[in-house]
Amino acid sequence: MPRNILHLLQLLLVLLVVGLVALLLWQPRSRPPAAGAALMPPPLPTYSGVVPTPRVVPAAIVAGQPVVPTPPVAAPAGVAASYKPTPTAAQVVATSVVTGTTGTGGRAAATGWPLATVTAMPSATPIPPTPALAPPQPLSVNGVPFDAIVVIPPEVVAHVREIYAAGQALGRNPNAYAKVGDSTIENPHFLTRFDEGGYNLGDYAGLQAVIDQFRGSHARDSVAVRIGLHAWTANDPAWAEPGLCLPNETPVACEIRLQNPSIVLIRLGTNDAGVSELFANNIRQILDTAIAAGVIPVIGTKGDFHEGSDENNAILRALAAEYRVPLWDYARVADTLPGRGLDQDAAHMLTFYSHDYSDPTAFTRGHAMHNLTALMALDAVWRLREGP
Repeated sequence: MPRNILHLLQLLLVLLVVGLVALLLWQPRSRPPAAGAALMPPPLPTYSGVVPTPRVVPAAIVAGQPVVPTPPVAAPAGVAASYKPTPTAAQVVATSVVTGTTGTGGRAAATGWPLATVTAMPSATPIPPTPALAPPQPLSVNGVPFDAIVVIPPEVVAHVREIYAAGQALGRNPNAYAKVGDSTIENPHFLTRFDEGGYNLGDYAGLQAVIDQFRGSHARDSVAVRIGLHAWTANDPAWAEPGLCLPNETPVACEIRLQNPSIVLIRLGTNDAGVSELFANNIRQILDTAIAAGVIPVIGTKGDFHEGSDENNAILRALAAEYRVPLWDYARVADTLPGRGLDQDAAHMLTFYSHDYSDPTAFTRGHAMHNLTALMALDAVWRLREGP
């Protein structure tokens, strides 16, 4: 046989073998589902993280009735019935602003910002209920009676317990609180030392119990605390922390989702000069968001008169009464301090680094009294949030 024909046959044989091997090794990576088979999507991180859910103020909270958890979210079309997105509706508290109806305080809530999402973040293990505690010792500060600093009349106590019960049904953490405010409560001056250590409570040693109860919350760097924050920017998603907050989530809603608190301290008003109606409406929106999420809002007054009067404090006091929520009236103690406890800019408070309340100097400094009265308010709400 001629040599060239032999070479050609050898080449054809090699090609045939290579083709057979390639055919045997090649397999499709996936196969189409059989007719009628259910389509199972890959797991989602959380359902609320994909589909923003509007908030509706629970009618049960407004009416003072127990909150009944809503049924789980239905499976999306085309997904097997066994699929259950997480979290369930009982773990998602929507956060849109109520429009055209009365809010929890009996007045229409503010509107104007996009929808957000407040999601309950229950612990891996159930959180045991907090036993009823004795009322706090009614200690005065600089001669100002306890009841003038921490204002919690009977109707507020009843409402606090309703909100707390609703929050516990949603998985709120009874050992956590959150902060909403401007530079006056920025770290490290506001409560931070009570997590870090190095303080002396003096005659107010009874407050050590509330420090221990909320260990970890005192030094938390809240995403709803920011230099220059106004009441309206606390409700503006543009001021939310990138990378931590969800799209269209307000700073307040974001902090509630991240911290999962049972209480929120609200300290705003210094930057809201000359816009009293806007200030009031946006504080209402913050209150509506907190109450709907089962978080007890505590309204704090401020020591400065940055708006040229005591107008914003008067608004805050009126809203606390309207919404039947606790009032932490720090301004009453600021009345007793030299220069209202303020620094040279008449807005920020004088510091007191030692945090030693056996030192008389503490009772002349803004931050020292601000921290002390904040602990008193937190302690009172903690002890009264469950009925006997």
